[in-house]
Amino acid sequence: MEEGRSMLDAGFYVVSMQIFSRVAGLKPNMYEAWYLSGLSKYHLDDFEGAEEDCTAAIKLNPYVADIFDTRAMSRIHEEKYDSAAVDYTRALDINPDNRTYWFNRAYCYYYAGQNRLARQQLEYMTARWKNFTQAETLLREVRSGRPPQKGKGRWIENRRTRFVVNKNNLKLHPSSPLSHIQGK
Repeated sequence: MEEGRSMLDAGFYVVSMQIFSRVAGLKPNMYEAWYLSGLSKYHLDDFEGAEEDCTAAIKLNPYVADIFDTRAMSRIHEEKYDSAAVDYTRALDINPDNRTYWFNRAYCYYYAGQNRLARQQLEYMTARWKNFTQAETLLREVRSGRPPQKGKGRWIENRRTRFVVNKNNLKLHPSSPLSHIQGK
């Protein structure tokens, strides 16, 4: 697992995927191996494989919001907006203060044609989090009544899972969130 984490952190996604797939094969009840294999596949743009591995991880441990986030992001890339919205609802059950999950769920509602739900979510977010420019922009788009333009939307891609090598072990580095806007 440590070797796989260091390969994932270094951006060697094929190697990390192979390592985590091997670990999952040896220890099929280890949710983290399935999740990190899915995360590696996500970085390789294998969204279907990432979705499958995250589904296996969720079956083993349905209490980790990051797994739902990765599966939802894979589903967004596959334009499975209804399923991605369900994943974000589950992630919000676990972590209700994550504004990225709130925004991405609203984004999914909008792209799934559920404008009323998207508008309600976005109005809540703009009232709760002042100066949340992505939410304000999407709210204006939803209110305009225009249908979403395929290939033109933006969601927030949240890749907090970064690992740093420590002398004794690998630890999740607390100051390494990688949040950026990903165009689609």
